[in-house]
Amino acid sequence: MLSKWKNHNIEDVEVNLLLNALKERYGYDFTGYARASLKRRLSELTHEFDVQCLSQLIPLVLYNETVAQTVINNISVPASEFFRDPLVWRHLRTRILPQLASFPRINIWQAGCGHGQETYSLAILLHETDLLKKSRIFCSDINPAFLDEARTGCWPVRYKQQGCDNYAQTGGCHAFADFFVEADNVMTIRDEFKPPIEFIQHNLVADDVFKEMQWVVCRNVLLYFGNALQERVVNLFTRSLERGGYLLIGRGENIVDLPGKHPELELLDGSLQLYRKRIGLS
Repeated sequence: MLSKWKNHNIEDVEVNLLLNALKERYGYDFTGYARASLKRRLSELTHEFDVQCLSQLIPLVLYNETVAQTVINNISVPASEFFRDPLVWRHLRTRILPQLASFPRINIWQAGCGHGQETYSLAILLHETDLLKKSRIFCSDINPAFLDEARTGCWPVRYKQQGCDNYAQTGGCHAFADFFVEADNVMTIRDEFKPPIEFIQHNLVADDVFKEMQWVVCRNVLLYFGNALQERVVNLFTRSLERGGYLLIGRGENIVDLPGKHPELELLDGSLQLYRKRIGLS
């Protein structure tokens, strides 16, 4: 029996039925997600639950909320680390934050915050450039479990070394460990970094904009979306930004001709996937 599901190819009809069950029963709509990525993650679930085919998960999802949450978590699993892609953060430190400093206030929407490493990386960077005191960071995710974890600001101490290495490459002028309190193999962000941050459950597929943002950050989320959903989400971000505000997406996002489809956005740096909302349109 084990060999059967190991060789089973997930069919589109199975994926459609499972996604419809999640949408109708729990309100999570993953139908616009890129199909190849979905199939890869769902295939992992057939191994985890030891079922012969994906369709056998559907009744479990419908009648067992714990199983359903595991499936949801697997589909929306975040991949993050402190100061991931350090060269991006170095660029933000030296070229973008000085521009943001000209705003009387700085509202930041970080979409897809996952376990919070990137959220607090933003807070640390703003603190070092003396901008945290006039900033508000709205961190959203579809998954309430991830939001709860991010809100605590605690991670296993094994994340420290990678954070130290990444932070040093950004041009940081302090010791990365100084931003945390360490005890019992857990590193906890210092309390002074928490007040400007608000964690909010938000569904990019169905929910509306965050208004009057000066900066929107959404890295390595859109790559899991299909073309139509990518268009919807970029439009959401564009409408959230004030004119002159910045949009940063992941370097691996594959959105063809984004400025052409969204003329309000101008490309500042293609290698960093950094855009700015035009102050005026001709």
